[in-house]
Amino acid sequence: MGILSLKKSAREIAPHGSLILGQIITASYIVLSKIILVQGISSSVFLVYQFILATIFISILAFIFERKKRPPLTRHILCWIFVLALVGVTFAQSMLAGALYFTTSAIESSVLNMIPAITYILSLISRQEKLEIHTLWGKGKIFGTLLSVSGALTLMLWHGSAANLMSTDLRNWLVGLVMVIVGVVAFSTWILMLEVVTKQYPVELSMTAIMFFFATLQTCVVAGILSHKASQWQLKWDLELLNIFIGGALNSGLANFFVAWCARLKGPVFVSSFSPLGLLFTTILESIFLGHTMHAGSVVGSVMIVMGLYIYLWSRAKEEVYQSMDGHDSLTSSLVSNNSLDHATQVESVYTV
Repeated sequence: MGILSLKKSAREIAPHGSLILGQIITASYIVLSKIILVQGISSSVFLVYQFILATIFISILAFIFERKKRPPLTRHILCWIFVLALVGVTFAQSMLAGALYFTTSAIESSVLNMIPAITYILSLISRQEKLEIHTLWGKGKIFGTLLSVSGALTLMLWHGSAANLMSTDLRNWLVGLVMVIVGVVAFSTWILMLEVVTKQYPVELSMTAIMFFFATLQTCVVAGILSHKASQWQLKWDLELLNIFIGGALNSGLANFFVAWCARLKGPVFVSSFSPLGLLFTTILESIFLGHTMHAGSVVGSVMIVMGLYIYLWSRAKEEVYQSMDGHDSLTSSLVSNNSLDHATQVESVYTV
């Protein structure tokens, strides 16, 4: 009985743990990218190398773990995976990487933490989520999401003069801001699409491998257009290779698999609610490895992020309990309604069960 209870608990916390691990991987990649200033290689070429490594890494895992349970790959599913790669990997990541040429990383990080709110709004529009403002968990999900996003913005903005954010040229700043917003909307749309596709093709490792294979081809086209010089494709034999490994195998590969898997199990809003943790982990790693000071805004923002995430997860748990009970009651009501047409049949059914 204890082993069964332990397995049940492990299954319940697995989505939470995998998404937290994914955010730690992403934060490590961001910090390493700040340490390594890539020179002589364009962002699109850098993405190509990462996507190639992600394809190889995830393909090996898919061959090991999903070789015997992989369903047939239809043309319909293949087209959907191609669109997923185009929207959430090639387009979104190209926008976010290119935006750094025009605006600061602080502004990009601030906008990135709007992913939970944008995903929640899009899920309401597409009716994948219900507002349910009249319920306790509906209010809790909204409040938790807003509190977590507010904490992320507090963590980013409350440690210096606001004028520093506008130090770059206004035109470049606006171009970069638009690119980040477009990238975030594309990424949020991708999260919503994942739930639909993974339910039709529930082998997340195989789907992720195919998605990054398409993303590699798509990004190669972009990189071929933007980067003509051979020097832009040359890699440095230093920490740059480590950064490509973390960005490709772990951040692009493993972390995206966690997102796809959890999107099928828990839904897109659940997945996006963990996004502000990435900024929290980035702040912690920067203070440990780069010696950055933890300001009052960092502490307050971190507390708000954790509290907002806890409130959202608590509300989601209450909603799931209610839905399971409601489904059971609906089933019972349906059975009673059908059986009441014939009392003899009802009695027979009861004793048969």
